[in-house]
Amino acid sequence: MRSVSIYILIVSMLMSTHAGMVSAQSNGSITGKIVDSSNNLGIEFAQVQIVELGIGSVSDHDGIFEISNIPPGTYTLELSMLGFLPQRFKKLKVMAGQEQNLKIQLQPEPYNLNEITISATKISKTIKNAGSPIYVIGRKEMEQIEGRNVEESLATIPGVFTENRFNGGSNVVSFRGIGIHTHVTRGILVLVDGVPLNETSGRVDFEGVDMENAERVEVIKGPVSSLYGPNGITGVINIIEKEPEQGIHGGFNAHYGSYDMRKLSGNINGGIKDFKYLIKSNYIYSGGYLDRQVYDSKSFGIKLSNDFQRLGRLRFTADYINAYSEYAGALDSAMFYNRSREATSKFTGGDKDMFRMNLNYRKQIAEKSDIFGSIYYRKRMNEGHYRDSQFGKDDIHTMGGEVRWKSSFQIFSRVNTVSLGVTVEKETGSEELYARDEDSGEVGELIDDGNSDYNLTGLYIQDEYSVLSNLTLTLGIRFDYVQYNWNDNFNSDEENTSDDGSVSSASPKLGLAFHPGENITIFGNISKGFNPPQISQMFIGSSYSGHPNPNLKPEYLINYELGLRGSIGSAINYQGSLFRMDFIDQIVAEGDPPTYENIGNTRHIGIEAAIRFNPTKNLSGHLSYSFLNTEFITHPEYTGNSLRKTPVNQVNTSIQYKFNFGLTASVDYIFMDNYYMDNQELNTYEGHSLFNSKLIYKVWNCYVGLRINNILNRNYATWAYASSSYDFRTRETSWTKSYYPGLPRNITLSIGVNL
Repeated sequence: MRSVSIYILIVSMLMSTHAGMVSAQSNGSITGKIVDSSNNLGIEFAQVQIVELGIGSVSDHDGIFEISNIPPGTYTLELSMLGFLPQRFKKLKVMAGQEQNLKIQLQPEPYNLNEITISATKISKTIKNAGSPIYVIGRKEMEQIEGRNVEESLATIPGVFTENRFNGGSNVVSFRGIGIHTHVTRGILVLVDGVPLNETSGRVDFEGVDMENAERVEVIKGPVSSLYGPNGITGVINIIEKEPEQGIHGGFNAHYGSYDMRKLSGNINGGIKDFKYLIKSNYIYSGGYLDRQVYDSKSFGIKLSNDFQRLGRLRFTADYINAYSEYAGALDSAMFYNRSREATSKFTGGDKDMFRMNLNYRKQIAEKSDIFGSIYYRKRMNEGHYRDSQFGKDDIHTMGGEVRWKSSFQIFSRVNTVSLGVTVEKETGSEELYARDEDSGEVGELIDDGNSDYNLTGLYIQDEYSVLSNLTLTLGIRFDYVQYNWNDNFNSDEENTSDDGSVSSASPKLGLAFHPGENITIFGNISKGFNPPQISQMFIGSSYSGHPNPNLKPEYLINYELGLRGSIGSAINYQGSLFRMDFIDQIVAEGDPPTYENIGNTRHIGIEAAIRFNPTKNLSGHLSYSFLNTEFITHPEYTGNSLRKTPVNQVNTSIQYKFNFGLTASVDYIFMDNYYMDNQELNTYEGHSLFNSKLIYKVWNCYVGLRINNILNRNYATWAYASSSYDFRTRETSWTKSYYPGLPRNITLSIGVNL
């Protein structure tokens, strides 16, 4: 108890100094114990705050708290803790030189999926009124997953396919079998606090996304083009960072694991009245399972915000990231099944510098109206390549912004909310490509050089109307106009590939949410999304994936969805949906040599379901399942075939038990069905099953964690692909199978402290 008292005294001194209190003798104090009403056990990390003074404390592992040096007076005391109903004590008197002692019971809060408020819809709303499937990963779930990156944190969501090729900080993610033919994440809009990370071409770099300071992750499935425009044809991922609190706080976390995996992160955050700040830093290093499989990333970020009350709220964020990678290359069949660690490439890899900055402003202009504006800038400078024979340099600069107005009013005594907005984005890029000696690695002559411009303008409107007390209808449409320009600085005369062009599209959406009962919602939507072709696909090409085609058309996707979500008491939450997606004019590199083409239409029909259960205070878990059937509808060669790398069945489940002395134990299971490695359905990856486990012990403000992944030491691939080549002399087609192996059994030890 002596160390407890020392900690409480330090916190009290900091809070007292911050509020300008200097005389303990003439002031009073508030002490007490906070317990769980269901079992009378102390609640750790409960927040206690005096509203009028902006000072407070945090309960220790026994639920005890103390706030000292309080000027005499009458105050309001607020108590909050995630998972419990908040409490407020009004007219609490503090007398000079006296201690006010309290015993407070907090009641567990029933977890109701329908009542969670989300912001990935641009207009904050409860899930209850959303016409799309929505998944929310809270802080508790992220601690159990302990993902190093965004992709690993999505493991519990059905219908997510992740390609962890390099065991680093940035991988490839696809939803519902869309985007799997590319080398980067495309077709999914990724936001951090509502600000897009996607380049205008659709590419996403996940490096630098700080999951240690993430409060939750919101995922919406289905096209979101009616609000966000291109790049979100299969959904949106919105990472919400935690909001700093009054006072001075901080944290430090360290992870060390197999194959020389290291991760360090730290932050300092706090607030003084209306001003809040967050300063953070992260370091990730992974030696990888294969030789030459290195990932080394460093990032630094800052967030500043100030509430000017009537003048509105201003927020500024900035992040710098440096990521260095060495790619071992894919293994052939013999190497993969023999669990070889030999690298098949000598020089592939890259060195990437990125800078991101955002300034946004929000103001309430009436009781039920507000305006929002944002300006953002991103820069990516990359050197390296995916082939030993080439070395490239490319710089991307993106600047964009948005202005949005929202207002709520009544029509026929029913609530109606209208949002109107405009977005602009401009991206300039430069690319240089050099030949490289495959034996020595020496960079040689310039073989390609050019500059690109990409401009996007979008206008959208959305109306959400409560047609009945239990029926909400959402109508939205967005118009986008995209301009391209490519300047070939290398070739001349007839070989010069300089060109320009433009595309435009309208993206409508109709959604509904019907509540036949208090804890049940039937939802559905019909929506359309589109992706414009990339400049590289139209004018530049790629030596490792395809030749250019200036006649490419945009990709379109029409989504039909019907689902059900709700809760059974406070113990079970569920969500399930049936969808059909018609993908029109899909772009894929086909042929020998490969050339970017609109390969026709594909159809994706599936079921996604998720259940979270919490039958007791100590026991919880989840089960997610997805079924996906993909089919080429119009293709001269593949009609009737499935798309490669689209497993029919995927399962993820876990169970956790929290002991009363601070230990939490969990086990999870992942099943990946077999899938075709090529569109001709000639080569198959057999799929895999994995078991993982984790122990976390929390005491005071510290924790220790031990995680064991792939307990049974299964040999599996995170990415498997087959390519063909035709020999005109023998008139035979040969296949090459390529695998990126997942990690064998590996162990990670974690420690951390948060104040």
